[in-house]
Amino acid sequence: MNYKFTEHQQKWAFRLAFAVIILSWMSIKISMPALPKLSEVFHSSTAGVQLSVTVFFIFFALSQPIWGGIAQKIGCRPTLLIGILVSIAGSLIAMLAFDLPTYIIGRTLEGLGMGSASPVARTILTDVFDRKNLARSMGTISGAASTMPALAPIVGGYLLTWIDWRAIFGFFLILSVLYLLLAFRDLPETRLYSDKNPPPTTSQLLGYYLSILKNTSFWGYALCYAVMTGGIIGYYSAAPYWYVSQLGIAANHYAFLTVPTVALYIFGLFINRMLLKKYDLEKLLFLGILSAVLTAIITLGLAVMNVSGLIAIIVLLSLFGFSAGLVMPAVNAGAMGDFKKVAGPASALLVMTVFGVSSITATWAMRINIDTLWPIALYLGVLSLIGLFANFFWIWLPYKNNAGKKIN
Repeated sequence: MNYKFTEHQQKWAFRLAFAVIILSWMSIKISMPALPKLSEVFHSSTAGVQLSVTVFFIFFALSQPIWGGIAQKIGCRPTLLIGILVSIAGSLIAMLAFDLPTYIIGRTLEGLGMGSASPVARTILTDVFDRKNLARSMGTISGAASTMPALAPIVGGYLLTWIDWRAIFGFFLILSVLYLLLAFRDLPETRLYSDKNPPPTTSQLLGYYLSILKNTSFWGYALCYAVMTGGIIGYYSAAPYWYVSQLGIAANHYAFLTVPTVALYIFGLFINRMLLKKYDLEKLLFLGILSAVLTAIITLGLAVMNVSGLIAIIVLLSLFGFSAGLVMPAVNAGAMGDFKKVAGPASALLVMTVFGVSSITATWAMRINIDTLWPIALYLGVLSLIGLFANFFWIWLPYKNNAGKKIN
C-alpha cells in the first residue's frame, strides 16, 4: 500500500488502535475478581464458571481470522465498528444474566466482538507505519496494555465490593459505547482500494491465509508470542483462584499482587525500546526467550530445594513477565512487518494463535495448586522450551544464515 498518510491521520489511527487494544485487554480481565463470587450467584461449580473464561478465549481466538478477512475485504473502519457492536450486545447480556448459561452466552458474544480489536488495530498500525516505527508504536501500546491485567481487576474488584458484580459489566459497557462513538467520528480508513487496487476476492483471501500458514518464519514469531503472552495471561487468569480461593486474599486486593509482574513486563518493553536502536529484532527476540528459559530453570531449582510461598511465586512470574516484555515488540513487528500487504489475515492468525494458546494456559493455570513450585516450574518450563525451539529453528538460524551470506 503506497498511500502516504498525513500526520493527523497517523495520530488518530494510533490513538484509536491504542484505545481499542486497551479495551480488549480490559474485557479479558475486568471480570476476573467476580469469578469466585459467580459460583455462589449462579449456584454453579467452580469448573462451570471457569468454563466461561475458556469459552471467552476460544471465541476471542477463533474469530480473529474472520475479522481479519473482513477487514481485508471491506476495510478496517466498518469491521471494527461491527465488532464493537457485537461486544456491546454481549456485555449487556452478561450484565443482565440470572443463570450461568446466559452469562456464558454473553461472555461468548463479548469475546467474539472483542476479537475484532487486535487484528484490526494491528492492520491499521501496519498500514500507517514502517517496520521500526511499527515496533515502537506496538511497544508503547504493549506498555499501556500490560497495565490492564493489574488495573482492570483492581477496578473490577472495587466495583464488586462497593456495588455488585453487574456493575463490572455496566462500567465496561459504558466504555465500549463511548469508544464506538469516538471511532465512528474520528477513525480513518487505512485499507484504501481503487479500480487499480481492488479489494481481494474470497479465493484470494483463502490464498493469503494458506501462504501465511506455510511460512515458517511467521510461525517462529507467532509461537514465541503465543507461549510468552499465553503464559502471562494464564497467570493473570489463575490469580483469583491462587490468591483468593487458595490463600484467602480479598477479591479487591489480590490484583495488587500482580503489579510486580506488570512492572517488570513494562521494564522489559523499555529495555527492548532502548536496545532496538542498536540491535536487530531477531537478536532481541532471542534474548527474551533465553531469559524465559533461565526463569524456568531457576523455578525448577527452587522447587528441588523445596522453596515455595507467595513471595517466590510473585518474583518468578515477574521475571517471566520481564522476558515477555522483551519479546513482545519484536514478535509483533517481525510477524507483521513481512506481511504488510496482507496485514489483516497475518494479524488475525497471529492473535488467534496467541489466544488459542491462552485458552489452554488459562485452563491449565487455574487448576494449579500453589502449595509447591513444581507445577509452576512445569508450566514455565514447557512454555519457554516451546518458544526456544520455535525461535531457534525458524527465526535465529535463518537470520544467522542470511547474515553470513551478506558478509560473504
